Amino acid sequence: MAGTKNNRRVQMTKLIIQSSLIDLLQEKTLNAITVTELCKIADVNRATFYAHYQDIPDCMHEMEQETTEKLLTIINRRTSPDSLKNVLTSILEVVKKRSAVSLFVLTNDPEFLTQFLTNAKNEILKNDHEIKTFPFKNKTEEHYMFEYCLNGIIGAVRYWLKTGLKESPEELASYIDKWVYGDEQLHFRSVVLRGKD
Repeated sequence: MAGTKNNRRVQMTKLIIQSSLIDLLQEKTLNAITVTELCKIADVNRATFYAHYQDIPDCMHEMEQETTEKLLTIINRRTSPDSLKNVLTSILEVVKKRSAVSLFVLTNDPEFLTQFLTNAKNEILKNDHEIKTFPFKNKTEEHYMFEYCLNGIIGAVRYWLKTGLKESPEELASYIDKWVYGDEQLHFRSVVLRGKD
């Protein structure tokens, strides 16, 4: 029982530190934030911070990894009865909940974003039998199509974050679903969801 309490305390402390970093990111760039001011905002001492993180970028990296794991879990969980809109809505809800981290990644960390897109694409394309019935001339065309679609979606999400998340996750998902569905030749919805209509 004591171990559980300690673990909860650690998780709560890390959450407070991460939330404080997110607040500071609204006003400053990551490189301009110091451990001292982060600790002051989080109301923890420097020893507590260093018990969990090496430095500010390490804290940011952990938040990025947690966000990516949540997004990839949604991608891995997709099932053929789900609509693209439902999958995108789930993804966008995570993005909105972690909007400061998401905006930082989408605007300031292209290397991390590239890694995430690559992981997402590999998850979607890992089973060849899923795409054999679709009209790609070859693997090259297939990969170009996914780069086009994934980067287009990322661009729309970046704009959504920069303009203040005015639309709900469901509304933005509806827009993207409509754009993708508009060209039936791509059949992107069916490929992403590992199923066919």
